[in-house]
Amino acid sequence: MIIKKIEVWGIQMPFRDGPYAMSHVTQEVVYGRVLQVHTVDGQTGLGEVVFPPSLSVDERQQLIAGEPLYLSSLAGKEVDGLIQLAQELCGRGRSWSGIAFGLETAGYDLLGKAEGLPVSDLLGGRLGEGVDDYFSISESTIEKIRKRLVIAGSERKVIQLKLGIGSPGDDAEQVSAALSNMADWQILLADANGGWSVDTACEIISCFNDPRIVWEEACSTYDENTEVARRTGQPVMVDQCVKEASLARKAVDDRLVSSICIKPAFLGGLTVARDVRDYCANSGMKMRIDGPWCGDIATAAILHLAVGAPPDLLIAGCDLREPLVRERDLKGVIRFDGCRIGPPSGPGLGITLPDNVMGDPDAIYSIR
Repeated sequence: MIIKKIEVWGIQMPFRDGPYAMSHVTQEVVYGRVLQVHTVDGQTGLGEVVFPPSLSVDERQQLIAGEPLYLSSLAGKEVDGLIQLAQELCGRGRSWSGIAFGLETAGYDLLGKAEGLPVSDLLGGRLGEGVDDYFSISESTIEKIRKRLVIAGSERKVIQLKLGIGSPGDDAEQVSAALSNMADWQILLADANGGWSVDTACEIISCFNDPRIVWEEACSTYDENTEVARRTGQPVMVDQCVKEASLARKAVDDRLVSSICIKPAFLGGLTVARDVRDYCANSGMKMRIDGPWCGDIATAAILHLAVGAPPDLLIAGCDLREPLVRERDLKGVIRFDGCRIGPPSGPGLGITLPDNVMGDPDAIYSIR
């Protein structure tokens, strides 16, 4: 398949209930880019560039300004060039990982359509029909936390609570409030997003002895998180501190943390994330597979990866569109009973763009 042209649109999606606060950044709007790749034989493939939440406006604009340099080079090449370019861009640094993810996703979408297979099959196949959809809470008061728990629903298996924004005392009170409104069978991901020191993390964790809690990304570095796990003996999940596949494999081999979060948009694409997923599976390491908040295309791609994880090792996936206001619904998520979700059915990602739904593209790169 030869690439005929690539259309690009900018997207921005505000948070429905106001700013989404984490210890390292507060987001008001999610920014991204949608790619539609057309081939000479009439196929189309979709990808979504996911920018890191901590990226500044200037950094994001600089990356967008660089699009003509690499997207124009793809016109006239085989579809495999999308995946090859994605691998090359990963070498430029972490800010390029979300771009590489978007390009590679479009490549997988096209390859899946050409073979009549869903992307999940290209990534090793499905081991489950759907995954548990965890619900994330980022609120500053106990009352608001309780309201969000009601919205999450009583069938929700996994709740994530954002911490590290107020004082250690505030964090402990919020964890207590969440636990008091949760059932015995539910899981609480107490997520500090790297906002605590080792001593603060150990102080807060020592206040609890509840098997429902997994302490997510207590500190900003892998070594600090493993120190917290050593000192407390409590389950610790690592997330953004695992910045590359080699560190993810080290986390599995060290056996110091209880679980790892796999984010394809941060690791640089579905291929490297699949390798990490399978490495975890072969070693019996529990995992969560998701990403930063994003639109339908990226969410669907990540769910195609998540359904290939062993169900007994997968803590949860996520509807990454949930807190966002979206102008259009591309049906990137299928919902099942019991707060479970999966990717769309059909070849490739299972998503198509209706004609003119995105309006005029920001740019078109085509064969001259």
